[in-house]
Amino acid sequence: MALRFSSGDVSGFKFLLILAVTYGLIAMLVDSIIHMRFIKPLEIDAPLDHFSEARAVEHVRVLAQEIDGRQEGRPGLREAAQYITAQLEMIKERAGSNFRIEIEETVVNGTFNMMFLGHSISLGYRNHTNIVMRISSEDSQDSDPSVLVNGHFDSPLGSPGAGDCGSCVASMLEIARLIVDSGWIPPRPVLLLFNGAEELFMLGSHGFMKTHKWRDTIGAFINVEASGTGGPDLVCQSGPGSWPSQVYAQSAIYPMAHSAAQDVFPIIPGDTDFRIFSQDYGDIPGLDIIFLLGGYFYHTSYDTMERLLPGSMQARGENLFSIIKAFTKSSKLQITHERESNISTANQYEEGHAVFFDYLTLFMIYYTRKVAMLLHSIPIAIFLAAPVFSKKQTPGLLSWFSTFCDFAKGLIFHATGIFLAIVFPIIFSILRLLFTSHAMHWFAHPYLAYLMFVPCSLVGMLIPRIIWNSFPLSQDASGLKSLKEALSDEARFWGAFGLYAMLTLAYLFAGLSGGFLTFSLSASMLPGWVSYCLSIKSFGRQSLRSTLFYMLPILPCLAYSVYFGGFLIQFMVEKMGMMGALPPPYGFFVPDVVMAAIIGVVTGWCVGPLIPICGRWLARSSILQVLLHLSVLGLALSSQFFPYSADAPKRVVFQHSFLTAGFNSPM
Repeated sequence: MALRFSSGDVSGFKFLLILAVTYGLIAMLVDSIIHMRFIKPLEIDAPLDHFSEARAVEHVRVLAQEIDGRQEGRPGLREAAQYITAQLEMIKERAGSNFRIEIEETVVNGTFNMMFLGHSISLGYRNHTNIVMRISSEDSQDSDPSVLVNGHFDSPLGSPGAGDCGSCVASMLEIARLIVDSGWIPPRPVLLLFNGAEELFMLGSHGFMKTHKWRDTIGAFINVEASGTGGPDLVCQSGPGSWPSQVYAQSAIYPMAHSAAQDVFPIIPGDTDFRIFSQDYGDIPGLDIIFLLGGYFYHTSYDTMERLLPGSMQARGENLFSIIKAFTKSSKLQITHERESNISTANQYEEGHAVFFDYLTLFMIYYTRKVAMLLHSIPIAIFLAAPVFSKKQTPGLLSWFSTFCDFAKGLIFHATGIFLAIVFPIIFSILRLLFTSHAMHWFAHPYLAYLMFVPCSLVGMLIPRIIWNSFPLSQDASGLKSLKEALSDEARFWGAFGLYAMLTLAYLFAGLSGGFLTFSLSASMLPGWVSYCLSIKSFGRQSLRSTLFYMLPILPCLAYSVYFGGFLIQFMVEKMGMMGALPPPYGFFVPDVVMAAIIGVVTGWCVGPLIPICGRWLARSSILQVLLHLSVLGLALSSQFFPYSADAPKRVVFQHSFLTAGFNSPM
């Protein structure tokens, strides 16, 4: 039987192919960025005034391979401390007379209470080792404000800890060498804290903040961590105040940061030393910078030197050195007493978190909370004013109201499409699990998740566009088809724009910092709309060229959407292995449902801005059938793959509970 397509179907498939190629090229670019393929690691014989990943990796080799375990109670932890101290002493011997270098190995003891995952816990510890190196100029004073860089050299039980956090310690050792060998004399002291007990609820950093003589001199800090073995060295937390993120935005060589991470981090079941320095015991301005990819191996025996992602430590080292320089030169660097008494600093803290994000690691966009209050309110103002400037109606309140009603209709339809883009993948994931014995087939093969869930998500997004004509417009089109099409395009565009404007405003009033995500969508749609309106004068509304002219100005925003969304999906795929078994009967469904929902959200975000205008080519039954067939093919194909592999191992946790009671207590 021969398939017959109308000319509209052919044009629709052409446009679908254009979209597939466009997003495919963007995805290839994004994959190279998040896997650090654009960074060339320097070799071990690189010039001494450059950070060298190869030299840092040699430290990782000793810590993760030659030393047998760096856990509390094992001899390896003491061997690691001795190795670090020996390396620091060698650096000190090479330093010139214009440096003042001090190295201290301290043993900390203490007790404290903390909230963790909603529970209050009490901790007591003794005999944990910290190593501190202070690098300053020969004429520096002990009371000078300093910059602290913190990383822990202990590792989780059963893990060699190459990524977490041998890579952190190795980077800090190379930074210490670089400071000395490059001849850069810090204008303010630099403290390098090699923390011996982070995995046991951040005991080492607590001991430092409660007992060390230099704790009150710290004016800013950088905490380096690893939740994997490489990838973007993301700024996940910053503060208090906006100053640390501003310094990062101005100085990072390969900026990898976005303030939306600060909205998400508090709900993640984990913590870093950042909370000790900036929240619980220090109130010190700082940055929390973390390797986030390679989560398959996080806290497992697979966290080995071979798993380190090339280029990651090179980017981290170059960023760290530049940020340290910026912090030490800043006039805002103050000791604890000055910070507490300085009114301007207190006002700065009250400003809250700034809004910042990198664009494909090329540059940073940064603006304060006050600027965000103004900037993020502009889209909703434009949306409310747009009906007044519509040229399709005569002036008047009634005309404005009917136009606004059509815009509201477009908003509801677009919101429904985004909602269905999330619901359809969830439904498909549940249906697949009803006919298979394994969940998480995408765990070892992330591309399967895209094949399974992206096509059906697009179907959900296009359904409201198909039924659009069943609901009449409030404006009078006077029976002219061309005018009706123009009004429909206008209503769909401004409806989508209004949805993103409302979400941006909601972010703003919720006190969150991720509103730039939807603000960037609405901001990029405006030049796209202008380009489209100009192009239809030359090519007509039914021309594919006009649609492409709408797409072109939005492409930079779409590239960022794919960059952010692709990183989020990869991170979540890897972290799903840590979720563990959930109670039956519904626990079997949870990982797939979560992943389907996330891909639905990302698809809606990456494609949503195109739907108001481009949907005319895609909202066809023939294209929807193809997309549904692709989803079914993805579901069937995924069932042929085992969820786990050597590169994506299954995480198994054994726990023992011991109950002890008094002699006369019932057992």
